[in-house]
Amino acid sequence: MLSFIYGIILATIAYGLVQVCRPGIALYRHLHAARATGLPFKVIPFPPGLFSFFAFQVLKRLGLMEPGTKLHKLLSMGRPDGYELHEEMGDVFLTVSPMGLTMIVADPKVATTVNGKRGVFPKPPNTGAIINIFGRNVINTDGDIWRLHRRVTGPVFSERIHSDVWREGRRQAQFMMQSWTSTSPTSLRTSTIGGDLLRLGLNVITGSAYATPLTWTSNPPCAITTELSYRESMEQLTAHLMPIFLTPHSALRLASKDSAWGRAWQAYTAFGGYMQGMLDQEKEKPASPGEDNLLTVLLRAQTEHDEKLGRAMSESEVMGNMFIMLFAGHETTANTLHYALLSLALNPDAQDMLLNEIDSIFERALKEGRTELEYEKDFSRARWAFATMYETTRVYTPTGMTNKWTASEQAISFDGQSYVIPQGTRISVNGCGIHFNPKVWGEDAKVWKPSRWIVPDGESPAFTPPASRPGTPLSHSPAFAKQGWPWSSSSNYEKSSSGLLDAPPTPRTPSFFSGMPSPALSIASTTSQGILKPAPGTFLPFSEGSRACSGKKFATVEFMIVVFTLLRQHRVQLAEGCTAEWAKKVMSGRKPGGITLQPPEDIPLLFTARC
Repeated sequence: MLSFIYGIILATIAYGLVQVCRPGIALYRHLHAARATGLPFKVIPFPPGLFSFFAFQVLKRLGLMEPGTKLHKLLSMGRPDGYELHEEMGDVFLTVSPMGLTMIVADPKVATTVNGKRGVFPKPPNTGAIINIFGRNVINTDGDIWRLHRRVTGPVFSERIHSDVWREGRRQAQFMMQSWTSTSPTSLRTSTIGGDLLRLGLNVITGSAYATPLTWTSNPPCAITTELSYRESMEQLTAHLMPIFLTPHSALRLASKDSAWGRAWQAYTAFGGYMQGMLDQEKEKPASPGEDNLLTVLLRAQTEHDEKLGRAMSESEVMGNMFIMLFAGHETTANTLHYALLSLALNPDAQDMLLNEIDSIFERALKEGRTELEYEKDFSRARWAFATMYETTRVYTPTGMTNKWTASEQAISFDGQSYVIPQGTRISVNGCGIHFNPKVWGEDAKVWKPSRWIVPDGESPAFTPPASRPGTPLSHSPAFAKQGWPWSSSSNYEKSSSGLLDAPPTPRTPSFFSGMPSPALSIASTTSQGILKPAPGTFLPFSEGSRACSGKKFATVEFMIVVFTLLRQHRVQLAEGCTAEWAKKVMSGRKPGGITLQPPEDIPLLFTARC
């Protein structure tokens, strides 16, 4: 009997030793694999991704996340300072942890290879799980399930919807301005611009894609009784994503209403109630052929069987797609508008160029007998407005990382050499790193400068600017070099609708995007002549390839009309008492716990009448 007890004790000790040693054994194995690739690597205690996101928040609250430290650089990749570690390690390197290898990419050609081969470099298992709280969706699925979700949701973002976005964006921008405090007969002041733009973005997508127009303070129908407004439920849901994701719903239901878990459950049920209320409302509407919105296509998908899957879209998938379109669709555009207005306030010369363009577009509309701008006639007339948005999303990229993995061993080419990447390696395409890569965007890559997107009048689309021109990306850089891209020969030029030659991705071309999966999802056909066209892999705010964001034109249309409305008769500046130095410091930070990039605090703004 005694020997039996000793045996159990020894077995327990042995098991414990194995568990203690297992991370070390795994790390040794992964180190061996990393060395075999030939790429530079750095050993870290945990891999980049969701775990490092949690670690970043915990360490920051403990005061252990000082800017400038190596740990801060490691966990800040994909954030505003996301190229710093690449300066030390190179544009492609590995991180090694007990949990595996991660390849961090800030090279455009490697990024395009990874983003362009969905079958070879799929999404990692369980990616985006934190936004899976209502159900799986088009962002965090892959394979045949993703194809179903994309097939259902993608066509909604059509020209008809974009016209609705234009009208709804103008209406909500007018509501927002009416809510601001008048400091004098000629000026408006807001100290809540971040929250105001989030409300605007939520109302715009709800009124257009969900066919439920709202006033500034009204709510859509709700299937449950709740004390929270539509905006409050989204705000609290965003703030409590962590407890909702990590805690079983059965435990959340039992939590005190005054606790973080109780507030999380209240927000979760309230927002779910609003989504269900909009679905129920849509079910009661008579069918309108040719006027599909996101609700109608999702409801239809619940009754139509997919041939490959052998099933229809589930109720949780419908709710999951409703949520992700509302969550990501309103937050990313709102934050881009936020950074754009702050940047314009800090750069009066750039704002003057934009204001001149706005005046010109309105004057042309007046000559045509119109007092308001129309999407079909005026959207494509912009140039500085496009440049402002593109430069804002380049410098303040809403979501800096795109995650993939190697389902099998894969070879990649980088810097003239071939490297074999082991199966199961996570790949993080660092969009922020590419956007701040001086070899791609020039030595002033971290400077917000819309002029880098503008082709001066009279210059050819393929014009290579002199190196001395301020703000010009390096003419020999991958972002603009003819060499090395498959369409770099003149034989690949195609006629544009304007009759001009569309040049390959060289320093200056009249359209913006190329190679998008569907013209309906691309803004290439509507971009004004004289806008920079980056080469593949060099500009990734909407990602690229078949998994590029289907709402990119939706976001662009919303951005344009909101800016046109806000600055039609006003110019924006920092409010009294706010210094440029303080504003820049705030803008260089990041709101703790945010999935998308947003300032950590509001910067008061003043909108002063121009006439």
